[in-house]
Amino acid sequence: MSYSAYSKDYIIVGLKCARPNALMRLFITTFIALLGLAVSGFASVNFNGTWVLDLKASDSPEPMMKRMGVSGLERKLAASTKLESTYSQSGNLLTITTRGPAFSRTEHLRLDGHPETKTEKRTGPYTIRTSWSHHGKELISISTFRTKNGKNAELIVTRKLADGGNKLVLGQTLKIEGESPEPVMHRVWRRKAS
Repeated sequence: MSYSAYSKDYIIVGLKCARPNALMRLFITTFIALLGLAVSGFASVNFNGTWVLDLKASDSPEPMMKRMGVSGLERKLAASTKLESTYSQSGNLLTITTRGPAFSRTEHLRLDGHPETKTEKRTGPYTIRTSWSHHGKELISISTFRTKNGKNAELIVTRKLADGGNKLVLGQTLKIEGESPEPVMHRVWRRKAS
C-alpha cells in the first residue's frame, strides 16, 4: 500500500506519515495540558483564612456610602466598626462571612464570571459578576444596581493579596450615572494569626 501527500487518510508531517485522528488527539491533549497550566495559576491565589479590618490603614467608606444615600449615623458606624471576615474558597465558589458588633453578613461569590441577581437591604436588587483578572492575581466583582434616587450605579470591588499573603487589599470604585467617578477606596485586611 503506498501513501501520498494527497491521501484522505494520511497527512505527510515532516518525513513521517500521521493519521489525522492522531494529530487531532495530540492537539487536544496539548491544548488541555496548557489550559490546565493556565487555570492552575488562578488557583495559586488563595484567600482562605480569617481577616481583620485595619481601620488605620484603610480609607474611610463614608464618602462612597454618602453617594449611595446611606444615613450619616450608618456611615459613621461603618467607618469605625472593627470587622472580621472569614474567607472560604473552594473551586469556583468564595464564601465570605463578615462579623462585627451587632453585625453579620455572609456572601457567596461564584468565581466563573456568571451573573447572579441578588437582593440587599441597602441597595435592593442588584446583579453581581465575579471573575479573575487576566493575570489571575486579582478577583474582580462588579455589581450593578439603582441608587435610592433612581440612578444606575456600578460598584467594582477588587481583591488581591499583598505582603506574602498576609494582607488582603480590597479596592472599591463606585460609578454612578451622570456623576464623575470617585477615586478608588482601599480597605486593608490583615490575616489573623491562627
